[in-house]
Amino acid sequence: MDEKMAEQKALQASCLSFIETLFPEETFEFVDRVVLPDAFGKHGTHMTFQSAVRELKLSFVDQAHSRFERVFLAEKTAESPFFSRIMEATYEEGQLYIHHVLKSD
Repeated sequence: MDEKMAEQKALQASCLSFIETLFPEETFEFVDRVVLPDAFGKHGTHMTFQSAVRELKLSFVDQAHSRFERVFLAEKTAESPFFSRIMEATYEEGQLYIHHVLKSD
């Protein structure tokens, strides 16, 4: 159980570091972690972080080849009250890497 908690804390820290690199002018805090099944019965992890300006949700999806997890980053702001995807990334060996940007300012 301790190893699983350590993995979750490491994932949370990696996500926070990634988010703070994307939005260096904002201070984010961890809000929630939820594990939910998708339409195919696979479980996905959703982590939410919030700043004064925006709420970000990272959704992790296992890949069939298991080399990495695909991660979808979605944003919700006062101007856009629904989450919209802004980026796709991969999570490999404890690090998040940008795969491609869907929305930019």
